[in-house]
Amino acid sequence: MKQENGFWPAIKDFFFRAGDFKGVSSRAQYWWVFLAQILVGVVAGVLIGVTGPAILNGEKSFGASLLQTLVMLPAIALGYLGYPQLSLTIRRFRDAKVSPWLYLVLVIVALAGPLLAASGMGLLPLFILPIVAALVTLIILVLPSREQEVKPFPVQPHSPSTVGVGFGAAVKNLFLRGGDFTGTSSRSQYWWSILFSVLIMVPTGLFVILSLVATFVGVAAAGKIAPQNAAHIFNSLGFGAVILVVLFLAIFYAWSMLSLPMLTVTWRRFRDAGISPWWFVAFYVVSNFVSALQASNKNLVLTLIPLILVIVQIVILALPPKNLGEQ
Repeated sequence: MKQENGFWPAIKDFFFRAGDFKGVSSRAQYWWVFLAQILVGVVAGVLIGVTGPAILNGEKSFGASLLQTLVMLPAIALGYLGYPQLSLTIRRFRDAKVSPWLYLVLVIVALAGPLLAASGMGLLPLFILPIVAALVTLIILVLPSREQEVKPFPVQPHSPSTVGVGFGAAVKNLFLRGGDFTGTSSRSQYWWSILFSVLIMVPTGLFVILSLVATFVGVAAAGKIAPQNAAHIFNSLGFGAVILVVLFLAIFYAWSMLSLPMLTVTWRRFRDAGISPWWFVAFYVVSNFVSALQASNKNLVLTLIPLILVIVQIVILALPPKNLGEQ
């Protein structure tokens, strides 16, 4: 399978093939993407360093609020990388002729560390198992590509028509086109995707909230924990608390899997309704700008603007396709 090398081709491939779990990605492609993520992290670090004093001082000026919004942008960007990063890692494993299922095994090994430590085996498993899993993963990721026959990812990974698509087909299309900003997605495709997201996020969100409430109530009833040392703190949490943390991480990771697919299906739905998708970006920018203004000048009009923008977006997303013949 012929693959383009280079920074920008790797980034384009990273997003466009977000739904490709069957192909391969070369070593160069993987590490170019890794470099890009490092650069985003550096930008985030610089922004935090610059805006840290204003944030810590609790300034409520327009400038401070705008800086806080800028700090959040790299963090938000990283939140959209979970789904394409998973598929990229799986393709890199396959490219090195290593079963992608080994990646799941390594994740389980890493998670077993804190579970074993909480069960009374001391802090050693907490550090050793994740380190071993990370080292094995790193070795696999730096292995050279191996020649093999693979099915190429389609140039347009979507069916010719999504009008009247059912729930199952919509969910499949949502993830298959998880990084595809081209083409369109019908109204039914979008709203079935919204329903799927709600079915995932509402129950898990309630679980997180209720679990946190129960934990805080339990800690308050038991009294303050005396943290003599790290081992004492960890053991005082108990095995159940560690499992709860693991579940929380799994839930947050599952939510991140939805971020990019939902962004791209929204982008395509705007285009399907005959509205430039860049209006979606404009709405986001204006909402954040208004929020920054509210920090120094609170009034009813500014409060209503974000609500109005949300209503406008809902109306756009509910519009019928501009040209049914194109679906």
